[in-house]
Amino acid sequence: MKIGFIGLGNMGASLAKAVLQAKTGAQILLANRSQAKVDAFIANFGGQASSNEEIFAEADVVFLGVKPAQFSELLAQYQTILEKRDSVLLISMAAGLTLEKLGKLVPSHHRLIRIMPNTPVAIGQGVISYAMSANCHSEDNELFCQLLANAGQLVALNEHLMDAATGLAGCGPAFVYLFIEALADAGVQTGLPREKALEMAAQTVVGAGRMVLETQQHPGVLKDQVCSPGGATIAGVASLEEHSYRGTVMDAVYQSYKRTQELGK
Repeated sequence: MKIGFIGLGNMGASLAKAVLQAKTGAQILLANRSQAKVDAFIANFGGQASSNEEIFAEADVVFLGVKPAQFSELLAQYQTILEKRDSVLLISMAAGLTLEKLGKLVPSHHRLIRIMPNTPVAIGQGVISYAMSANCHSEDNELFCQLLANAGQLVALNEHLMDAATGLAGCGPAFVYLFIEALADAGVQTGLPREKALEMAAQTVVGAGRMVLETQQHPGVLKDQVCSPGGATIAGVASLEEHSYRGTVMDAVYQSYKRTQELGK
């Protein structure tokens, strides 16, 4: 089997790394505008330098790591090759670009998976939401999950929920990084050394996340367990609520969701 990656930006490179770690025995073909990026990736992780043309002509699975605005031009350029080939599994990570729109850019016999990964896939702790075209089969799902098992949590969704998943999990890490930075700044403000404050803030977020996942308790229940009557934590919670903390977070996700929909038009 041959698996191709067109585009080795931060996300494309992270997914290529996860596929290499899956050790499927497949030949990994890599193409990018900057050859230096391809060479650096191969030096660090492996794979084989290739070209867009070779990938479209030979790969059984193609990961497309290009911006939504570039898809039409890219696929039009290699339309003749795709028309002659048997069915290929094409995997798109372009925000807002629906399976229907993707399907209009390639011959109808090719299978499509639309994915939305987030940046923690780089360390194997990401979330990858995905939706499959109607002509995909169960083997495609099994292969997809096998290839990206080392990237993090894989979440199959009905496609109409993909933009919502983008607003939450795709954009969410940026919101969490802001929160970690704010926690660390507060620690520095109250006397902690910067390095210690940042380390403590990051681990606090990691630990709280693991508590939700491993205990399966509602975050509100876990919050209540920290808030003693008249204590320090409830004083801080009250301050956050006074400044519309939850409403602000919800609006940030909603604005990202709306922008994702705009990008797909």
